[in-house]
Amino acid sequence: MGKAQDVWVAGPSGKLVGRVEPVSGLSASDRAAMWSLFQGYYAEVTPELFERDLGQKQLLIVLRDSGDQSLKGFSTIEIYRRHLEGRPFVALFSGDTIIDEAYWGQSALQRTFFRTLFLLKLERPWVPVYWFLISKGYKTYLLLARNFPVHYPRHDRPTPPRVQAILDFLAQDKFGSAYQVMQGILRFAEPHGRLKEGIAPLDADLMTLPDVRFFVQRNPGHARGEELVCLGEATFSLPFYFGGRLLLKAARHTVRRLWAFATASS
Repeated sequence: MGKAQDVWVAGPSGKLVGRVEPVSGLSASDRAAMWSLFQGYYAEVTPELFERDLGQKQLLIVLRDSGDQSLKGFSTIEIYRRHLEGRPFVALFSGDTIIDEAYWGQSALQRTFFRTLFLLKLERPWVPVYWFLISKGYKTYLLLARNFPVHYPRHDRPTPPRVQAILDFLAQDKFGSAYQVMQGILRFAEPHGRLKEGIAPLDADLMTLPDVRFFVQRNPGHARGEELVCLGEATFSLPFYFGGRLLLKAARHTVRRLWAFATASS
C-alpha cells in the first residue's frame, strides 16, 4: 500500500497581484469575500446595495495575495461610450473599491487600472478617454491628483467648460437628482455607504497638502458619504508619467534602505 504524499499549500506572501475579470464570471465564494471585505471598512452599506452596484458593472479588478490567492481587494468598472454635442468620448467609471489594510501602499491596483485604461485609449486613439470617479475619501482623490496630469476639479485651475459639460452629463445620466450641479457632489436620499470611523482619518499634517485641503473644501460632507465627482484624462503620456512615479518611489525606497543600513553599520 503506497504512502500518502504530503500536499503543500502556499501561504500568504503579503504581495498583491491584480487582474481584470468579467463580473459575469465571478464565483459565489469571491462575491462573499468581496462583501466581507467591503463591509469591514464601510458603514451604512447592505448586501442588496452592494449587489446592485456590482450588477451594473461589466468588469472587475480583482486583487489577490500572490501566495495563497486569497481575495484582498477589488474595484468595479463600468465603461461608457457616449457622444456629447456630436463628439464621442469614452469614460471608465470606478465603483466600489477597497483593499485590505494589510496591503495598503502597494501598487497592484494602480498598475492593473492604468493598463486597462490605456488599452481603452489604444482601441480608438483619436477619441478622448477619461477616468470618471466619485470620491468620498481623500485617498481616492489623491489617486487621481497624483497620477493624472490632466484632472478636474483641482486646486490650481478652473475646470474647462468642455470637461465640466462631460462631468455634468455623466453624473446626471448615472445618478440623476442625487447630483448637485452647483457643488459638483453627489448627495443621496438614502445612505450609499461611508468610511467607518478611524479609517483613513484626516489630521493636521494631511491638511497641509493642497490636494487634500481642496478635496475637503469642495466636499465638506465626505464623512457623511457625500461624493465629489471627478474626471481624469488618459493621454498617451500617462504610462510614462505613471512609470516614472513608480521608478521614483522605488528609488526613494532603495535610498532609505541604504541609509538605514549605513546608519546601523556606523
